[in-house]
Amino acid sequence: MRIFNYFIVLSSIVFSTVLSYTISYNTTYPLDIIKRQEEQDKDQQQQQQQQSNLYYYYNQLHSYEKAIYDELREQIEKGLETGDHLYDFEIYDIKLHDPSDASLAGFRATSAFVMDNPKYFWIGRGNQQSITTLDSIIKELTISFKRSYEEKELINMLNKVNGNISGLIAELNTLPSTCHKLQRIHDYLIKTVEYQFGEEYSRYNLYGALVEHASVCEGYAEAFTYICQLIGIPSVVVNSKSHEWNLVQMDNGKWYAMDVTYDDPKINNIEFKSGDDKNKKYDYFLIGQNSEITNDNVRMPYSQSEEHKILDYLLVEDSVGFTFPEIAMEAYDCPIKKSTNYIYDYYIPNKMLYIYIFIGVIALIFVMFVVSCIRSRISKEEKRRRSSQVTTPVFSA
Repeated sequence: MRIFNYFIVLSSIVFSTVLSYTISYNTTYPLDIIKRQEEQDKDQQQQQQQQSNLYYYYNQLHSYEKAIYDELREQIEKGLETGDHLYDFEIYDIKLHDPSDASLAGFRATSAFVMDNPKYFWIGRGNQQSITTLDSIIKELTISFKRSYEEKELINMLNKVNGNISGLIAELNTLPSTCHKLQRIHDYLIKTVEYQFGEEYSRYNLYGALVEHASVCEGYAEAFTYICQLIGIPSVVVNSKSHEWNLVQMDNGKWYAMDVTYDDPKINNIEFKSGDDKNKKYDYFLIGQNSEITNDNVRMPYSQSEEHKILDYLLVEDSVGFTFPEIAMEAYDCPIKKSTNYIYDYYIPNKMLYIYIFIGVIALIFVMFVVSCIRSRISKEEKRRRSSQVTTPVFSA
């Protein structure tokens, strides 16, 4: 009987332990699954948001404007297959929210399309539009962009762009972080692009920057955003009255300013050709509103720079109603080495450094020798003067 009682007690203990573990397992295990699922969902949402930010201005369009934008993309991609219809587009049957929306729909859609898609570098030089409406429907919208190149040349030109950066893209995909990738793009453009004005349209788009290696700020900024798009980093092109640069969204979801043009300066009238990056700076690398910059030799916060005051419209004054990313207050802290040969407004080419030092030392020795000679001569004259003033004493007997 006693053995039976022991057996009952032992069985109860074992049963209670198993039941307790089962309850604990069943309550904690699902919580772990839920937590992991929530983290995965959050990461997926962040990735989707970043992907949507690759075409930042598209997301601000109304549904009927997006329809125009989508039709433009579809027609231009078909044109790249055939080599024609790359400047002139016809779009039909776009349903509006209100008949009054018709006048701005085309301008907003085309402006967003041009700013979002630097890849199509030949269509950014203005356009003419003709619109026919019936009630709340755009029956026909024709868009004609100004012709800058022969249509038959465009496919080959775009292939040259992509061919020139194919090695860079492959390299970027091996780098460990967004910071390292952005630094590589930044340094690549500074080294390969010469800031150069000109009448050619290529000076104002990414073809000039990536193929001809000569452009102004538009080429730098549009090349930067295009490369970022190819590797999945959100970057937008923004304009002021006299300048164009980039805003970049980092892994923390915040936006920062990036101005590759201003980090590739002309110093003391020295021109830096393609292949020469000895003037490279990082003054405008992922900076925030409070970051100090130099504007016309005056130090100021980035937020006070007139050169970086973003316009309230895209490309044309009729293209209004867009918002721009809010820039973080402080610069992004990138764990990268920022090597530069640029020191304020002075520049010494590395290959000439030792010559300059040698010349400086010789000049210093010469000056010291001259000073020594002068001092020695003065000293001798002083002694002679003193000796002439000494009188010989006269002794009387």
